[in-house]
Amino acid sequence: MALAITLSATIPNQRQAFFRPGSSTSRFLASQSSPARGGCDQNPLACRATEGSAGPDCCSKKCVDLRTDISNCGSCGKRCISSEICCNAHCVNPMSHNQNCGKCSNHCKKGTSCDNG
Repeated sequence: MALAITLSATIPNQRQAFFRPGSSTSRFLASQSSPARGGCDQNPLACRATEGSAGPDCCSKKCVDLRTDISNCGSCGKRCISSEICCNAHCVNPMSHNQNCGKCSNHCKKGTSCDNG
């Protein structure tokens, strides 16, 4: 019986730790929101100043990294096709690209070529 009382007494404390009062958003998710609730378009530098940001650039009110984001590769809205990845702001095919063979910045040895990554 004492165990049940102890457990029931900790549930409200746990709930307070995970949920913000008056909100249905958990404390963790609230901390993961965009730098500015309205989006980074009003303050593009917010992406660079926010620790844990997806990237230093702002596209469509979201922080992104134009060097690696396949939906915004090199510029906002430039999407790589399904067989490509975004390496250093360029869409490349990792199965055949000699400077990005299999992954970004994986250079083939001199005299060889990239064949199936």
